[in-house]
Amino acid sequence: ASHGTVVDTQVTLLDIVPTVLDWFKLPYPHYSIFKKEGKVKLTGSSLLDYLTSKEKMDRAIFGSHILHEVTMYYPMRSIRTKRYTLIHNLNYWAPFPIDQDGYLSPCFHDILMRTRSGTPLPWHSTLQAYYFRQEWELFDRKADPHEYTNVADKPRYQPVLVSLQAQLLSWQNMTGDPWLCSPH
Repeated sequence: ASHGTVVDTQVTLLDIVPTVLDWFKLPYPHYSIFKKEGKVKLTGSSLLDYLTSKEKMDRAIFGSHILHEVTMYYPMRSIRTKRYTLIHNLNYWAPFPIDQDGYLSPCFHDILMRTRSGTPLPWHSTLQAYYFRQEWELFDRKADPHEYTNVADKPRYQPVLVSLQAQLLSWQNMTGDPWLCSPH
């Protein structure tokens, strides 16, 4: 690709190590973490392929979140395709934690006070829905680019939901995700 070329594809921070290794033509070191057998796998991809390919390369990217601060433990896993985002809230039965700097912000206090007084919020969600999330959140970004509406329970999206759940589970298995043993 030439200078100034724009490549329209999803990338992730997991792509950085494979890209650097590819750029310097270094082999990936083989070692194990946590497992007695099996090698650590890079789940990202080298971005250099995107610079040389003439074809549009679409792929799913994965995300993993455990905590923001020590008091904000809320594990989540996600998969994002060109059209859909699926979030698995692994600790969905607990309220989503608010970080201290967010809690102290005037914006959050405005939302909190409006919620307590029953005043309508200039926000797409209720505070209750923000705190207590469903186990699965599926968003169709073609129909809902801002991801306001969770469609995980809608019958027409069940084939998409099942497919993305299977891909996410496969990624969790490949990465040795400790949350595979979650109670559900």
